[in-house]
Amino acid sequence: MAISVFGLGKLGATMLSCYAHKKWHVIGVDVNEENVRKINEGCSPIEEAYVQQYLHENKEYIEATTDVAYAVNNTDISFIIVPTPSEEDGSFSISCVKKVIEDIGAILKFKSKYHLVVVTSTVLPGDMAYLQSILENISEKKCSSETFGLCYNPEFIALGRIVHDSLNPDMILIGQSDESAGLALEIFQRAFVENIPEYHRMNFHNAELTKVGINSYLTMKINFANNIGEICEKMISGDAGKVLNAIGADSRIGNKYFKAGLPAMGPCLPRDCRALINSAWHYEVDFPLASASEYYNEYQKNRIIQNILDIMGAKDNDITISILGLSYKENTPVIEESLAIKIAETYARKNNKIKIYDPMALDNAMYALRRYSQVIRSDSVQNCLEGSQLCIIATPWSEFKHLYPKDFIDSMECPVVYDMWGILPFNNGEGVVVHRIGQS
Repeated sequence: MAISVFGLGKLGATMLSCYAHKKWHVIGVDVNEENVRKINEGCSPIEEAYVQQYLHENKEYIEATTDVAYAVNNTDISFIIVPTPSEEDGSFSISCVKKVIEDIGAILKFKSKYHLVVVTSTVLPGDMAYLQSILENISEKKCSSETFGLCYNPEFIALGRIVHDSLNPDMILIGQSDESAGLALEIFQRAFVENIPEYHRMNFHNAELTKVGINSYLTMKINFANNIGEICEKMISGDAGKVLNAIGADSRIGNKYFKAGLPAMGPCLPRDCRALINSAWHYEVDFPLASASEYYNEYQKNRIIQNILDIMGAKDNDITISILGLSYKENTPVIEESLAIKIAETYARKNNKIKIYDPMALDNAMYALRRYSQVIRSDSVQNCLEGSQLCIIATPWSEFKHLYPKDFIDSMECPVVYDMWGILPFNNGEGVVVHRIGQS
């Protein structure tokens, strides 16, 4: 089995390392020569658990190049994992995918051996059919068991867990140009994964809708939990954790992604929700649930910022605020759609001193906040807490879960903590004032 991976970013480099981990020959392809150089040297161009280890341990199975022809001619299957950035209307730009499809098509025109082309990048209903027409026109061949196949095979992963989630998926989704292409990809995936997931093969349109539908539903589920949390904050002795644990115990609902906290963030859920709204509009369908999710996501951001203002009381300037966690979730340096960044911006503009710390995202956060001289980098939790009047825990990193009252009392000028994820192992009243989302 020989595999080519087009795109050596966060997901592409990780998948390449996973294929090499399986002892398959894999060729990475990227227009970014720095990414190509790093992969050839056995170095990871991105930060993600296990990727550096897998690249180092399996160097003999890996090579990288900018040469499309070399990659296609020396492999049996090509995965396209390049960006599909959001447009202003919520749809995705597939220009990068289109360029790779055109380049591969030009090589397949002269390749006699069967080749499978797989688009992993997230696209919308109608995009794969359009890409198939381009592939067939440029290659001057039709998809068939004798020429080449085209599949849509998006990943359902969480940053920081890409390796685990890729090797142990709940479900493998395959949109197929024809039965032979879908079967070839299913056989490949059965050899790749380490668990026994469900396999769902279907036409392109259905698979494209399934991908954005799943992420949009997760956004809606998160928003429902946060709305329950808001009610609990205003009840007598309200505790969203207890309420949501009980609701999630019903097998029809489940507890995954069902916790009062921050709104849906990061590079996938919010944008896929907007994309589903766009697709519904394209097919002249009103989708108020998705629209409500997008609205509530913004509502929750503003509500939390107001909560911070309420905690601070009348004095909302000239104080020192510590923010622990800037990435949108733990175990990743990604700050896209991170509420912590918005909080830092909001209160830096009010002339507060903002001290920030994150185990992985500090460089990204400091760059995003570079215009604010009030934002100060801290290289440890204790350095971040020192002299502050308010601490905000915005990301549930493991090291924050082991902080105790003494850590705050010894360092802070006024030990008040807004524990947005409810991760601290102690309660309000132990020498520290603790506020939590979803608790009255």
